[in-house]
Amino acid sequence: MSPKLDPADDIVAYNRAARKNDRWTIPVSSEEIQRARNDDWRILLTPEKPIPREWFPDFRANSIKVLCLAGSGGQQAPILAAAGAIVTVFDNSLAQLSQDQLVADRDGLAINLAQGDMADLSVFENDFFDLVVHPCSNCFVPNVLPV
Repeated sequence: MSPKLDPADDIVAYNRAARKNDRWTIPVSSEEIQRARNDDWRILLTPEKPIPREWFPDFRANSIKVLCLAGSGGQQAPILAAAGAIVTVFDNSLAQLSQDQLVADRDGLAINLAQGDMADLSVFENDFFDLVVHPCSNCFVPNVLPV
């Protein structure tokens, strides 16, 4: 049994560790992807509360470029891509990014994946994204201002 990581000790190591059976590491199902393709979707803000749909544009009607900031794990990005968004995921965890890749490969989704620190977005052009989805990852940064 591996020792339990405390996010307060080393945030980067905590996020990069593959935590099996953690609710945020379990990819969405193919059925959820199919529902999203039919405009029946939701993504979670907290473990129990979805982000209100009215906060989002109609991804099917436009070419909306979305940045999922520190939002990998095979959940949010695949749903948004299936809903019609052009999605890029930026996360420091290769294990979490691999979950997005798994769903993209399994369900034929186009998702751009990039590894990096959310406090440094210099790899992206200014004003490139139309929307940033970043539900609750601020709790993993020592200083929120750069984010």
